Order: sequence, then structure tokens, then C-alpha cells
Amino acid sequence: LALGAFYFGRVVDRGRNPLTLYAILETGVGLFAFLMPLLFAGLSGLYVLISQRFGFGFYQLSLVRFVLSFLVLLVPATLMGGTLPVIIKFFVERRERLGWDVGRLYATNTFGAVVGTLTAGFFLILMLGVKEAAYAAGVANLFIAGVAFALSRRWGSSAGVGKEEEGGEEEPVEIAVGVFSAGEARLALWAIGLSGFCALALEVLWTRSLVFFLDNSTHAFTTILTAFLLGIALGSIVIARFIDTGKRLLLWFGLVEVLIGVSAVLAIPILGHSTPVIQSMMDVSPVDSMLHWKWIGMRFFTTLTVMLVPTLLIGMTFPLVTKIWARSVDTVGTALGQVYSVNTMGGVLGSVLAGFVLIPLMGVQASIILIAAINVSIGGVLIFFDPAAPRKQRISTIAGSAVVFVGLAAFSLTNGTMNLTSYTERVDAAEILFYEEGIGATVKVFEDRYGDKLVSINGFPVAGTPLGLRDVQTALGHLPLLLSDAPSPSVNLIGFGAGGASWGVMQYDVSEVDCVELVPAVIDAAEFFPEINHGVLSEPRYNVIMGDGRNYALVTDKKYDVISVDATSPKMAGNGALYSLEFYELLKENLAEGGLVVQWYPLHLLSYDEVRMTVKTFMEVFPHTSLWLTPLKGHSIIVGTEEELEIDVEAFRGKLERSHILEELEELKVLDVFDVLSWFTMGEETLREFVGDIRLNTDNHPYLEFSPAMAYFVGDLYKADNMQQLRKHRESIFPFLTDFGDTEEESAAFSERVRKRFEASQHSLAGDVLLGLGRRDEAIIEYNLALLIDPDEKNWMNPIWDDRRPGR
Repeated sequence: LALGAFYFGRVVDRGRNPLTLYAILETGVGLFAFLMPLLFAGLSGLYVLISQRFGFGFYQLSLVRFVLSFLVLLVPATLMGGTLPVIIKFFVERRERLGWDVGRLYATNTFGAVVGTLTAGFFLILMLGVKEAAYAAGVANLFIAGVAFALSRRWGSSAGVGKEEEGGEEEPVEIAVGVFSAGEARLALWAIGLSGFCALALEVLWTRSLVFFLDNSTHAFTTILTAFLLGIALGSIVIARFIDTGKRLLLWFGLVEVLIGVSAVLAIPILGHSTPVIQSMMDVSPVDSMLHWKWIGMRFFTTLTVMLVPTLLIGMTFPLVTKIWARSVDTVGTALGQVYSVNTMGGVLGSVLAGFVLIPLMGVQASIILIAAINVSIGGVLIFFDPAAPRKQRISTIAGSAVVFVGLAAFSLTNGTMNLTSYTERVDAAEILFYEEGIGATVKVFEDRYGDKLVSINGFPVAGTPLGLRDVQTALGHLPLLLSDAPSPSVNLIGFGAGGASWGVMQYDVSEVDCVELVPAVIDAAEFFPEINHGVLSEPRYNVIMGDGRNYALVTDKKYDVISVDATSPKMAGNGALYSLEFYELLKENLAEGGLVVQWYPLHLLSYDEVRMTVKTFMEVFPHTSLWLTPLKGHSIIVGTEEELEIDVEAFRGKLERSHILEELEELKVLDVFDVLSWFTMGEETLREFVGDIRLNTDNHPYLEFSPAMAYFVGDLYKADNMQQLRKHRESIFPFLTDFGDTEEESAAFSERVRKRFEASQHSLAGDVLLGLGRRDEAIIEYNLALLIDPDEKNWMNPIWDDRRPGR
């Protein structure tokens, strides 16, 4: 963007027809929208080749990713960056209206970005798909280009070329002569670069904070970016009305920078003590048909309370500096391109420094104060060099600003370190044992009111000592190793959590275990869970690989007998990529002959249709699939094998009845082989019936990630309905068993025990539908009773989207 603004700003000043150049740029952007899928495909192959050839580590691979991404985005982003100075060149005709023209066009462009962000994040990707949404944008670019070409034939040669009025003589027109020296103008240009640095650094810091209040979903990030752009657009249009009549623009610029810093510090108490949006909506009925839209509205409101004032002020800076820096209408393209490119390069550096350096070294709160201090310092320097104000007035203004800022910063720091807290943590946490704001995420270990310990990532608990969490960790560790036929299997774990699955895997005769973990602080937190992981990190056969699980699956050339995927919620931003068709295809490529894949499916985080969609997506790659429940029936686990499921009971029993393994499972009420076999829910034929013709979750159609994440409010409804539907389709494991008796009497006795355990488990599932609920909302109980009373009612209407309350 910076390169395009700088280069094409100069080009348009040398040409005669800005609209023609604008049309060419839009045509290029539109064409690249259609070329990008091909470029990305080639990029992926090149990336894999480089990573496998040179064996780079995490940081080297990150640099390779940056370079390749930069190269593939270079041309289209450069073309995009050129559009703003070129179109402004067309509109700016008179020196008296420069500020208004720049401000309103910059605001219009940014309002367009607001609409683009909203529609892409909430609608286009969900309804059309990623490629199709990009193609739609490409068509829009080409349409704009066509309109610009048509208009250029009529107006292009008579607009924006430095003429004071129609038919006048073309000559350079000076702007603000005698007000700003060249040195003062250069000072403003440097200041806008630092201002851009601060603006994008603050956006990164606010985003890391606000996910605790809004949740960590894609829609939360869409909300934050939309609010940021909205404030900039409003600030630009507000200041545009006053710039052209203003006499002391350097002073204005300085005061705006001071106010940005002050408002950023004033927002810290909101971040530290504001009620999470989820908590504020807990009195909303989970069967309210407007719940989704109310949540969106509340998230926008909370975001704007933090960001509106500072972003509105940030939006004022660009038109101000353009008015100061531009010396004539003839060179307005060059001037605006220089201002835009310097501001944008500052933003690049600010976002990188904030995310990779400041947060890990200083934390979010201290980083906000530091960035705000830079804003105030910029403002102080600008005020000091304002040529129109008396020296005494300038010094007093600077001193007053410094006193106010230092007072606010000192109050913020002495009031205690800001501890970012989500709704779940606020309700449950009694004592914080570990807190780290790292590069990847904010990780916290806390003890709840029941004495259990949990580790959370960006406010979302992912593992810990409560039985409900040990339930899934234990199953993910033991089930795949019990089912594997490999004599000394190699294992790939995706996600460490508290280390429960890792420890479970290590109880078997494994050759090696590679665990991929994205967030370094999760590994640091492992020491707080010795009763879960038993110091597994020190085991010689255990290897931690820092990185992204999806990326590792793409680049590794190793083959594994067992792959266990313990991703956090599939509704969280980025996690949908670990539940997509393409990810499963990568896992299949990484499987050794006869290998198997297991993955956690949360019944309380996914609706019935979303569960079916994820299962069907998995089965597209692994047709021989079975679905299992965890020991306490709180979660489900899907298992994909190369051949039809067949369990050798004697081998299965032999692994299980090692004394230390049964001891591990005893706390989850698993006492013998029949308890483990009762986890089984459905085989491949029944699963095909269960999933039906529902759509797939793919990289191009990421339905899981972009559909509403409502589990905070309707998780109990989700779990109740999913359990009920699983109960309806559940089948006995007996047809999948072999070698369970040498005589007919032994076989019959074994068969009878399996049957009784299956029936007992079915009855317990019916109770789990009601007794497993965490909330006791009347509407939820009413709804669950309706399901139990009429178990054949399969086509129920999701109450989120229907205002009819379920019948009794």
C-alpha cells in the first residue's frame, strides 16, 4: 500500500488524465482477484519445498512465510495503494478546498472499507465462500474500472490538473505560502509516520485486550476492525470541514496527538474492569430469536467505548498533514502519496513491534502507556514548533499536557496491573497462579472456587484438572493407542493443553511422540499441572515442536501411526482450519500404512447440524470412521482408520489391563474393557445415515468459523440436543469385535456383558441430557423435557432462530 501510494502519486502528477490511471489500477486489482487462487497454490508448493529442503525452525519458517506472502501480495496491494492519491488528484482543483476534498474522499474510502469488512466477515464468506467473495470483489473492481474509463473520456482531461476554474490557464498554485517552512512541513511528515506507528500498535494492543470481552471468534475480530475503521472515517470527515479555514494546523495536529495519547490511557480502566459482553447478556433468553443480533450490537458498543474517541482523533491526522505538506495542486498526488506511504510504513512497524516485541516484554497495559506517551511526545514537539503561537503559550500547553498524561499514566500503573479476564474466568477464577501475555496469546492458569486448576488461552479454558476436562484429555491419549495395531507406534499430537493426552500416549510402547503447540506460554504453564502431565516434557521419547498444527501438517515429511488432534473450540478464530476438508487431507498424507486419526468434537460448542457437518467432512477423507463418547459422556471423539473398524478384543484387553493404565482411567469410572467399549457410539454405515446430505466445511467454505458462535448462551441446548440425537442413532459395538472367546459359552457370556453395558450406557445418556446441564434456565429444562418425551421428533426448529418456545 505504501509503495503504491508513493509511486502512483508521482505518476499521476506527470499525467493528464487521473481517471484513466485510476481505471487501470482498478482493472489490475480486479484481475488479481481472479489470479490469487492460482498464485496461492503455487506459493504453497514452493513453501513446502523450501521447508523440507532446508529443515528450517519456527522463526526461520516464519521469515520464509513473510517473504513469500509479501511477494505474492506485492503487485495487487501496490495497485490498491495507488488508487487513493490518483482519485484525489482528480477531485482536487482549488487550493481553498484541499482539506475538504482530501478529508471527504479519505473518509468515503474508509467508510467503504467499513462496509467491506462487515460484509466479508459476517456475510460474504459465509454465504458465497472465500474465493467467490474475492471474485465478487474482483467483478466490482472491474465495474468501477469500466465506469472510470467511461468518465475519463468526458472529464478526465479537464479535472484535477491544477486549474482554478474551467477554461483557466494551467499554472502551479501555491498552498499555505508563508505559513509553514519546509522544515515545519517535514516535521509534520515525520510526525504522521510516528502517528501511523502508534495507531497500528494500539490496534494490535486493543485487539489482544478486547477478545477477552467479545470472545475469540472471527466475528470478534471483524467487529474490532470495523470499529477501528469507522472511527478513522468519522474523524476524517469531521476535521475536513475545518481544515481549509484553519490558520494554526501544526498546533491542531499537535493537540490531536496529545488527545490520542490521553484517550488511549483513559481506555485502560475500561479494558481492565469492563463487564464482558457475554456477562451483560446472560439475562437474555437462549431461545430469543434476536439473540445473535443483540450480541453483535453489544460487541460493537463495547468496542466503540474503548476505540471510538482515539480512532476518531487518529482519523483527523491524515487530512491535516496532507494540507500542511502539499505545496501546490499540481503536485498534490505526489504529496498525498508521500503522506500516505510514510503513515502506512509507520503502521507496518507499529503492528510488528507491538505484537512481537512490546507485548512479550512489557505486557498490554504498559505497552499502551508507552505508545500513548509517544503520541503525547509527538504532540508536544508539534506544539513547540507551531510558528503562530507565542513561546510562553506553547510551553504552558506542553507542560499542561505532560502533567495530565503523567498523572493518568501513574494512576493507571499504581492502580494495579491490568489482568485481562473473560466472563468464564471472572465467574470461576478464585486465584491466578500464572499469567503471561505472549506473542501468540495471553495464557492464564487459575484455581477455581472448587479447587480445580485450569489453563486458558485468551480467556477460553482449554484444559485442567476438572473431571470434565480430564475426560477428553484422557480419551484422546488412550483411545487411539488402544485401537492402533502398530507394535511401536509413532505419534503426532496437535495441541498440548495441560499435557493429559501427552501423558496418556506415553503409557504405551511408543517409538516417539511429536507434539505441536502454537502458544509457547502453554508449555511454560505445564509445571502447574504435574498431576495431569507427570513431567512428560522431560521424557526422552517426547518432543515439543513450536508452531501451528495446520502448518506442520503441510510441511512435515514424517509418517505417523497415530495422529491425535486436540484443537480448542472450532468456533474460535483460526481453529476452523483444523476442522476443514483440506486439513484432513493433509493428515491422511502424514499417516503411515494402517495408521489412524482421532479428533475431539465438543458437543456443547457445536449445534447438531455443525456436528453433522464436521463428521461428514471428516468422513470425506476417512470413510472408515467411527464416533465415540468420552468416559464421562461429556464430549465426542471421531476416529478415522484406513480399513473398516475391527477390534481384536484380546489385544485390546491386553493393552488396557496393564496396571498403570487402568489406574489412570479409574478416576473416570473405567474399570474394565467393557467400560471402554461402551464409549463406542456409531460405525461408518450408521454415521453416513446420521450426517445425511449436509454440506462440508472446507477452506473455501469455512462455515464453522464464520457462522454465529452462540455456545456461550445455548451450550446447554447444544449439548442436550446432540446427546439426544446420538442416543437415537447409537449402536452396539459388538459387530465390530473379533477374538472375544475361544468357546461358544465364552462368546455368549461376552456378548451378554456387552449388551448389558450398552443398555446401561443408553439409560445414562438419557439422564446426561438433563443432569449434565450447567444452567437451570426454565426454557432449557422445558426444551430438554420435550426432547425426552418425544424422542422421535428429529426435525426440531433451532430455537435461536425461532421465537416459538418449545412445547411441554
